[in-house]
Amino acid sequence: MRKITIEDILAFKWVSDPSISPDGSQIIYTQTHIDEESKEYRHALYIVPTCGCTAPRKLSGGPKRDTTPRWSPCGKKLAFVSDRSGESQIWLLSMDGGEATQLTTMRYGASNPVWSPDGKKIAFTARMHPDDECQDAEFMFKVMSKADKDAEAKYKKEHGLVVESVIYRSNDAGFLDGRYTHIWVLDIESGKIVRLTGGAWHHQSFSWSPCSSKIVLAANRNEKPELNPWDSDLYIVSAAGGELKQLTDSGGPCSNPVWSPDGKTIAYLGHLREFSGATINRLWIVPAGGGEPQCLTPGFDQGLGDAVASDMTRTGGSSKPLTWMPCGCKLLVNSNHHGRTLLYTVDLEGKVEQLIDGERAIVGYSIDASASTMAISWTDHLTPNEVSSLCLKTKEEKQLTCLNPWLKEVELSNPTEFWCKGDEGWDLQCWLMKPIGWQEGKTYPLIHNIHGGPASMFGFAFFHEFQVMAAQGFYVLFLNPRGGTGYGQKFVHGVNTKYGDGDYRDLMLALDQALKDHHDIDASRLGVTGGSYGGYMTNWIIGHTDRFKAAVTQRSISNWISFFGTSDIGYHFCESQHGASPLSDAAYLTKISPLTYVKDMETPLLIIHSEQDYRCPIEQGEQLFVSLKKLGKETRMLRFNNSSHTLARTGLPVLRVDQHSHIMDWFAKYLS
Repeated sequence: MRKITIEDILAFKWVSDPSISPDGSQIIYTQTHIDEESKEYRHALYIVPTCGCTAPRKLSGGPKRDTTPRWSPCGKKLAFVSDRSGESQIWLLSMDGGEATQLTTMRYGASNPVWSPDGKKIAFTARMHPDDECQDAEFMFKVMSKADKDAEAKYKKEHGLVVESVIYRSNDAGFLDGRYTHIWVLDIESGKIVRLTGGAWHHQSFSWSPCSSKIVLAANRNEKPELNPWDSDLYIVSAAGGELKQLTDSGGPCSNPVWSPDGKTIAYLGHLREFSGATINRLWIVPAGGGEPQCLTPGFDQGLGDAVASDMTRTGGSSKPLTWMPCGCKLLVNSNHHGRTLLYTVDLEGKVEQLIDGERAIVGYSIDASASTMAISWTDHLTPNEVSSLCLKTKEEKQLTCLNPWLKEVELSNPTEFWCKGDEGWDLQCWLMKPIGWQEGKTYPLIHNIHGGPASMFGFAFFHEFQVMAAQGFYVLFLNPRGGTGYGQKFVHGVNTKYGDGDYRDLMLALDQALKDHHDIDASRLGVTGGSYGGYMTNWIIGHTDRFKAAVTQRSISNWISFFGTSDIGYHFCESQHGASPLSDAAYLTKISPLTYVKDMETPLLIIHSEQDYRCPIEQGEQLFVSLKKLGKETRMLRFNNSSHTLARTGLPVLRVDQHSHIMDWFAKYLS
């Protein structure tokens, strides 16, 4: 058995978006790997029988990216997204054999295909600039020529960017080009495409009516969406085009609408912002013909959706979190609970029943037409994402993939779960990983890891980064302090307007418990790290205690005053999380900014940031670095170009290797 290495990240394969055939006999999924030569991600479609009688086989693979497989209602065709023609477009593949055919040639690409129940049409999303609506009818149906792309690039090079909205940049997308996501419908037989939405609004999640004549969609169509960025409502539109009919007026977010099999009801996820930005999603239904929405899960104190943190990539599309059972009397939804992401059914009376158990996270699923078999993709502490089939009658589960057999030759550290009392007596779920090669009588350093969010969740998911730390001789501690998901509404809201308060004490009390229970942890060799909110807490911690001998802050926040104006979400995040902005209470934001306590920071600090991070902009790291240097403190800054806020999760593989090498070198220098 060997130890896992940092470079092993290049050998992993991942699965996502399992899509089961209508008859329940086969599953198609997206498989991701890193190309050996280019060191870039590649995505292909694979198919496997649900009985597990034969091994998975490759079904389709473009030069870089084939994703989002969607079975036709009859199960004889497959729609998917591919970049094989250059831009990502919708393609069609006959399951009887033959080559795939291209269905769309949208000017800026197409994505998210959804079949109509009668199998005659496919709805999809494609971007369009409001000015494009004035062009001729065929303008949007022709891919941009090289000359057009060159002209656009030349214009951007020679002209300034005119900004009139606070929403002008976005993490991963960078500076926005003024194009909005709209919904279109393609008639398979004629090839005719109809645009259903327009204007300066994004329209993304949507669902067909069972009669294939209408579509329900979610959108924030406020006059000034930037002033109410959390809002979105449901709208119904004819599949042939026409005026949108507003169905809800919630004052909060509505998402993932799905139409009931009998056509009478629409279910969706959302909330009324009762706890501002820390409100958990609940399940709602509303009459399709109009009426008052009803919350089905007011007493179910778990957030709906998947929020488990992992550094295993999930690129390549994702499954919807909400599905009607074919009977129309229940809905299927995933939810976070105590480090797990599991599946539940909810009937129309609001009765919730757990469908799948286990110490793991279900990160994707789909169900066949008869509700007899499911496809699920899942992960646990020792397993990156795999695909299984599940018989709903017998609850028999069969693992159908084994994407990383080389892990059988690697010694992994299996985290041990423990609970402790946090500040104010709150129960905290924690995990501790032993160093690989642990020997009785020796003492070992520990690295304290803090998740982002804060509305996220560490749990039963594979973490390559943690395994490498354990392999290099460190204890690894991770937990969910207040503010995390999976422990109810009060817990999620526990950090709002109180950053650096109870959450800080939660983290320290969990560390104290680990030290009390494990005398082989050397209290003089403690490290701390985290990203995003975890980076903020890393900065906060070293400004309030000297017990850590080394720290690494990643994509962090140091100054809430500047964050308000430089982050893509700062202008509303400060108000929803802190109840303050520089315009209303600059003194409070200064008080909870780690930069305020920079003179008290004595812990050697490695600052890691990405040049194109528009979520926690690089100026946050720069301010901290310059201040520490000016004070003569031990610090170093590591900057990554061609990277965004998600570098450590889905960034360029070679940069992920380099980043983690620096992290481990820093901890080795000060803790070994």
